[in-house]
Amino acid sequence: MINFLKEWITNIVVLIIFLSLVELILPDNSMRKYVRFVIGIIVIINILVPVFKLFDRRFSLEESISTYEKKYESYFENKNSLDMQSKMQEATINEFKNNLKQNIEKDILKNTGKKVLVVRLEVNEKFGADDFGKIKYIEVKKEQSSEIQPVEKIIIGSNNSNTVHVNKDKEILNYISKTYGISEENIAFVK
Repeated sequence: MINFLKEWITNIVVLIIFLSLVELILPDNSMRKYVRFVIGIIVIINILVPVFKLFDRRFSLEESISTYEKKYESYFENKNSLDMQSKMQEATINEFKNNLKQNIEKDILKNTGKKVLVVRLEVNEKFGADDFGKIKYIEVKKEQSSEIQPVEKIIIGSNNSNTVHVNKDKEILNYISKTYGISEENIAFVK
């Protein structure tokens, strides 16, 4: 009986130390509370194992854990995969937009000789759609050359928009419209 008690207490202490180390290694995220819950259940089950053995000789800790594991495994897999999938899609779309902006800027410089900066870009973000990635709206800013430019007429009054639209450069406008299949109304030039 003393050996059984000694072994039981040693198992509990070793388990608590091991699970504490596992908890320290975990990153701070939404899964941490679920892991703490599972750790607590494991400790409680290990403490109650001798009581279960007294009442039922057929009790098996491994069977209990595997039963609960199977029951909740599918729930956690589905939740994590959906969260991960949406994060990956968002990251993919952002990377696609950044690469598209850079490619448009390089393409315009190469074909028109004018340097522009793509300020804003809206694309179809629905995965699986036929026109996924198609540009819906684009705002470009012409970079000023080092030559002295005449001062534009200043209009005093309220302007509700945050961006000031300027006259469109016809050469860049036509090139973007034809190359990327965007209607001219969806191309804006800003200061």
